[in-house]
Amino acid sequence: MSDEGARSMYFSDDALKQLADGYAAFGGKLNALLEKYILLELKNRRAREFAQQGFPRRLKVMARCITNVFEAIPPDRTELPSRDELTDATINIQSFIFNVFGAIDNLAWIWMAENGQKRADGTPIRDGYVGLGPDNTAVRGTLSQELQDYLKTLDDWFRYLTGLRHALAHRIPLYIPPYVIEEKDEAAYRDFEAKMAEAGRNGDFKEYDRLSAEQLRLGRFRPWIQHSFQENAKPLVFHAQMLADFNTVDEMALKMLGEYVSLANGGFTRLA
Repeated sequence: MSDEGARSMYFSDDALKQLADGYAAFGGKLNALLEKYILLELKNRRAREFAQQGFPRRLKVMARCITNVFEAIPPDRTELPSRDELTDATINIQSFIFNVFGAIDNLAWIWMAENGQKRADGTPIRDGYVGLGPDNTAVRGTLSQELQDYLKTLDDWFRYLTGLRHALAHRIPLYIPPYVIEEKDEAAYRDFEAKMAEAGRNGDFKEYDRLSAEQLRLGRFRPWIQHSFQENAKPLVFHAQMLADFNTVDEMALKMLGEYVSLANGGFTRLA
């Protein structure tokens, strides 16, 4: 079988190199960030637990999810993945999304526990309002102006992440299509469908299987993941998105680290 057209790579050579470089770099970032948080000196016991246990556990799960996805479906993959490979990759991407969301919340909880779960005016911030996203204005208001400005640049990213997390938890879970059919092959695909239906009606299952295999050759794999097809959701290129999300968490965690250190050095007024 010649699959030159049907099995061409999705990524360009330049894109593959960028993915390879990003994949090679994230392990070093992981270890450096883990060390900083595990050794972070905090006064509050709960803050220490979030910094030394909660956040690092989520980071390590995120990193393992990236590794598992890249091994199950490498970016330079040309053949269609098996059902098990698709399922394994989907499980890891779903876990990754939950832990990215949780890791960001852990960063907020470190801050709240160490600085006091109160607004600048001393009124309490309820647990349900703890986070770093655009809706968590009470928590953002207790941070330095520099960090508030930085987080504002990520508002769209927070909305993307929250949308995926909520869809995954409450509505339609993330899904990797086994293949797509390009417009130029749609007529041939439908023709196979008609012939397969006829073979099934005639009880010719050997012919049905042959036609099904021929039809499958029209499929092109695309490394996309999506939840709903009816909620204006757009497919995401999951290899690149996972690396980008990890890098965003890494960058945000390093900036939050500056807040914790500033607090320890008297840069903020401790509320509790």
